Amino acid sequence: MADIASDMPMSAARPLRFRSFSPLGWPVYAWFIALVLVPNLLLIGASFLRTSNGLIVFDPSIASYVRLWKSSSFQFLLLKTLATSFGAATIGCLIAYPMAYYAARVVQKNRSVIVLLVIIPLWISLLMRVFAWRMILGQNGVLNSFLVGSGMLEQPSEAFLYTGFSVLLTYTYISIPFCFVAIFTALEKIPHSLIEASQDSGASSWQTFRHVVWPLSRPSVAIGFSLAFLMTVGDYITPSMVGGIDGTMIGMVIASQFGIANNWPYGSAIAVCLMLSVGIVLAFVMWAGQTKGVLMGDEGAKPSVSRARLGSGRRLLRSLAAVAFVLPFLFLYAPLAIMVLMSFNDSSVQAFPLHGATLRWYAELAENASMLEAVRRSLVVGFAVVLVSSVAATGFAFAIHYGRVRQARFFEFALAIPVAIPGVVLGIVMVLATQLVQVPSGIFRTVIGQSSFVMPVILMIILARLRRLDGALLEASMDAGANHWQSFVHVLFPSIRGAVIGGALLGFTLSADDVMVTLFLSGTAPTLPIWVWNQMRFGFTPSVNAIFTLVGVGSLLAILICNRLVFRGTSRAAGSS
Repeated sequence: MADIASDMPMSAARPLRFRSFSPLGWPVYAWFIALVLVPNLLLIGASFLRTSNGLIVFDPSIASYVRLWKSSSFQFLLLKTLATSFGAATIGCLIAYPMAYYAARVVQKNRSVIVLLVIIPLWISLLMRVFAWRMILGQNGVLNSFLVGSGMLEQPSEAFLYTGFSVLLTYTYISIPFCFVAIFTALEKIPHSLIEASQDSGASSWQTFRHVVWPLSRPSVAIGFSLAFLMTVGDYITPSMVGGIDGTMIGMVIASQFGIANNWPYGSAIAVCLMLSVGIVLAFVMWAGQTKGVLMGDEGAKPSVSRARLGSGRRLLRSLAAVAFVLPFLFLYAPLAIMVLMSFNDSSVQAFPLHGATLRWYAELAENASMLEAVRRSLVVGFAVVLVSSVAATGFAFAIHYGRVRQARFFEFALAIPVAIPGVVLGIVMVLATQLVQVPSGIFRTVIGQSSFVMPVILMIILARLRRLDGALLEASMDAGANHWQSFVHVLFPSIRGAVIGGALLGFTLSADDVMVTLFLSGTAPTLPIWVWNQMRFGFTPSVNAIFTLVGVGSLLAILICNRLVFRGTSRAAGSS
């Protein structure tokens, strides 16, 4: 196949060197050193210290690693955590692949709406989604209420919640959207001409899938698997809420070492071992997902096939595929729908049948001073994180894209390392970094910690938009006599404005939902998710359903606005070019 650069405009394949952005190189290096390199080195360094009488002793030692080596319980727990996340990611890919195939290769109309429906649960509060499963699986939950009410059980069962299976089920629920996005992107881009060529050669549908579709989509399956694996392997929220003792995972142990146990060297050693183990698993997955060659050509838009031209057998297969496509949507949305429904239930017991409709749980929120303060704090943190991350990401994107950073490709990936670090480890890393420079717990430390993973997300969105711009626009502006700043204000920024705003809204959603990193940094100044987390640890109140419903609606609105702005910006740029 031809090289990928051959299908690109010369200006897009080789971006114009924009000399006025040369000062933007050093902030990239500074950000990498301060929020990526030094924190991770501190984690490794802390793992080689030891504790004495509850205090860290600055005496190099491998005692923590020796303890881990001799601990059979740690080894079992590590393998259990890796196996649970690996199994959940595998099941997630098995469920998401048919969904993605149907959406990319069968659906002709409203494809973007279908994709958005799969992605939306991804951005709904993690606490909300996990808590919904606790409501379903609990002894007084929806599942037990249904089974007892239908006569299938005489009394509620304790077998559904606080088990390893409940953690696996919830992890699978979390994994599906990540797997779907990666797989759909690959399947949509497979040129239909390759499918036709295989069929014209006499290959059956199964042979075409095995030798054409699967090899071209396999790398993206590995990417989706890796994302799902990363999102769950360091999670301590889900095991704490639905796992109990039987569902204990390594993330809970790491968090306890930096909390109740106050043994930072030992916790750091566990975190380092987890990161090394995750790296080995992901290296194997990415190796197994490799496919030789480079996919080129138009995206896989295929001609529509009328139902009249399909045989009865094919129509039956399509009907079955449609049913299989819809069922996972029920799995994704049923927990959220149940939580919203329970937020209007007049009873404090979360069980069916409902006792009547009420708005009193929402009214209680308006009178809760501590909750309102947590909301205010979340807004302050979110806006500060978005401001810092958006400005930094925009500058870094121009510096990287226009060649003002040496080894730009390396720094592009290096800045994204916090996104790939398990949440519990990233929280610890940021605690060590902020503790080194004596940043006190609270809003400022939380802003630093959240910016470490929000900025790379916005950066990737802006870079993707910049790489689709025609470099001739900038050249034409400068040839017309505009200076660098005028070209930026009147040509470049309007072209990426939708991506910047969309990335900022997405970043705000990520900030407002974060628990795993913020829990280590907020101290006595909790954001709303941390406040809710603390409330649930001390007992259930029905107002939690109302809080989560409001948070879910807010997240949904932010994502819809983000999607509309990015899509509109892309459409305008495509029209102008």
